[in-house]
Amino acid sequence: MGILGGGLTGLTLGSLLPESEVLERDEVVGGLCRSRTTNGFTYDIGGSHVLFSRNKSTMRYMEEALGNNIERRVRNTKIFFKGKYLKYPFENGLSDLSPEDNFECLTGYIQSYYARHMNESPRPQNFEEWMYYRFGKGITEKYLLPYNEKIWKIRAREMSLKWIEGRIPDPPIEDVIKSSLGIRTEGYVHQLNFLYPRTGGIQALTDKIAEKCSSVRTNCEVKRISKERNEFLVQLSESEMSYSKLVSTIPLPSLIKCLDNVPEEVERAAGELKYNSLISIILGMSVPKTKDYSWVYFPGETGLFHRVSFPSNYSPEVAPEGNCSVLAEITCHQGDRIWNMSDAELVEDTVKGLDELEVIRKDDVVFSDLTRMTPAYVIYDVEYDRNIKIVKDFIRQQGIEICGRFGEFEYLNMDACIERAMSLADDIK
Repeated sequence: MGILGGGLTGLTLGSLLPESEVLERDEVVGGLCRSRTTNGFTYDIGGSHVLFSRNKSTMRYMEEALGNNIERRVRNTKIFFKGKYLKYPFENGLSDLSPEDNFECLTGYIQSYYARHMNESPRPQNFEEWMYYRFGKGITEKYLLPYNEKIWKIRAREMSLKWIEGRIPDPPIEDVIKSSLGIRTEGYVHQLNFLYPRTGGIQALTDKIAEKCSSVRTNCEVKRISKERNEFLVQLSESEMSYSKLVSTIPLPSLIKCLDNVPEEVERAAGELKYNSLISIILGMSVPKTKDYSWVYFPGETGLFHRVSFPSNYSPEVAPEGNCSVLAEITCHQGDRIWNMSDAELVEDTVKGLDELEVIRKDDVVFSDLTRMTPAYVIYDVEYDRNIKIVKDFIRQQGIEICGRFGEFEYLNMDACIERAMSLADDIK
């Protein structure tokens, strides 16, 4: 059996399916879960990753893969708002706001709550309407709307509701009232405790999973896929492989381009599937600590970055002794203004922004590096349901299985990718 793509999903499948072969385009496996070490600083090139899951089997799989190479942490995450670090999620930190902002957020939440339960609010048709419907005017306009439009680089009214479940914390009204009164509550509790590899960055996980695979071949870019009788023929740059069964974890639009006789409707639908790219910027600092936080969200006009994490708070081994690191994440569309900025411009803008916000001191920066990843995030625009159905229906007709974040073109966390791989492996066995 052939498995296209050596990211987390493809490697997990390979580890669970004997007599399978994983084909990876790049020189190194891992996909978005790769890490780089330069000048003693290790960082995750696909943005900050931590390990958590509601699923005990998935959590056990990750822990067993890492063995003793584990650090255990309790989340300490903040939202930067009007010069303050608020408790995350936003609705669990209302008492950190000014009295005026707190009042607006609480009254807006209560009004939306009762409007929903009295059936006085029309059902939302897009993401923007859903935020007002679920959280009210205050929380939506102060945080949710500016943050989400910053990360997605698309108007919230142009996004569908398909992806929201499990992605945005959905607190009970009692917790929001407690939060406003200063009674501390926790939201998104399944993510409260997390793991991280002590050494090697997140790639320590994918490397260990790769060791369990029967066969992994790198530098294998798929050029064409055809089918003769009951065999899939996978044409690479300099060779051709034959498999009785084929699973693809590579991006759906890329898979479509490899197939013959694709109907125009399918080509058009695949071309209209949207995604974001990600730029990850690591800053090596000459000091042992900058902030005590795990990561911080930056909504609105607080710089190009939407999230900044502090990897040295995950593990002391990601930076040389006496140093620490800061990782800034910037989303963009390939070819837009941000993407076309030079590496030097992006680093300079990030350092300047973090210095002005007093997250770091620019004079403490002794090292920087930058990685661009595309695709990085699936975007659920209002045409997503129609386009994804057309593409997936065609792929199923070809007898090819698809799995994973970009294989299925769904916004899946790491644990969900592993769960999907486990489920598909059980179906195949």
